[in-house]
Amino acid sequence: MNQYQAQLSGLETFVSNLNSLYIELIIDNAVKSHNMKALKLKIDEALIHNDKEAFFNYTNELKALEDL
Repeated sequence: MNQYQAQLSGLETFVSNLNSLYIELIIDNAVKSHNMKALKLKIDEALIHNDKEAFFNYTNELKALEDL
């Protein structure tokens, strides 16, 4: 393997790793968004049913998720 091939192989590895990281970030963001929407629905349900304990639990979960 000559120097050019070694550099190309290293670049291909770098690009592959970068793509994998980008895909992971996209998936993490989608999961976070989905979980936030689900928690907001649960908060709404807790308010409708006047369930203070559930409301506080879900809002705390939502705050923790927003801080990530």
